[in-house]
Amino acid sequence: MTHVTQNLFLLEDDVFTSNQIADFLESKFPNSLKISTFTDSETMLKNIDYNTAIVIIDYDLKGEKADTLLSDIKKISSKTEVIILSSKEDIAEAISVLRNGAKKIIVKGENSQREIFSMVYRILNYPVRILVERFKISKIIAIFISYFIIIGIIVYIGMCFLKPNF
Repeated sequence: MTHVTQNLFLLEDDVFTSNQIADFLESKFPNSLKISTFTDSETMLKNIDYNTAIVIIDYDLKGEKADTLLSDIKKISSKTEVIILSSKEDIAEAISVLRNGAKKIIVKGENSQREIFSMVYRILNYPVRILVERFKISKIIAIFISYFIIIGIIVYIGMCFLKPNF
């Protein structure tokens, strides 16, 4: 069975923290994520496209504002989910960032990796969650339906490309 890998970009100026988060996410989602780390927003923005599923941004980047980055990301790809990492709890900045479309703001600390895992897991399992919540079916059946639809789409696309030319 083939795995669909999602692109996850991590923008963090502290290389140690960036590597720690990337290693943690790779261990939790070994075949589901392609993680790219960046230390500056310019390089990251050049690489974002419509297929970028998740972006994790350090709010306290030197000379950068997460609000501006968030709006730039949403202009490139409105479907990209953005998670903000912050080293301090400031309700005003959290409200501002959340209003601009961030999925969540996470305060760096002991539980930050667990919160990041939880958010990435929710984003990756969105179709299953919708089936369970809206149609009130069991999670196992929702997973089966999701895989059935994804495999059906892959087979259909494959059949379109492998059509014999007579």
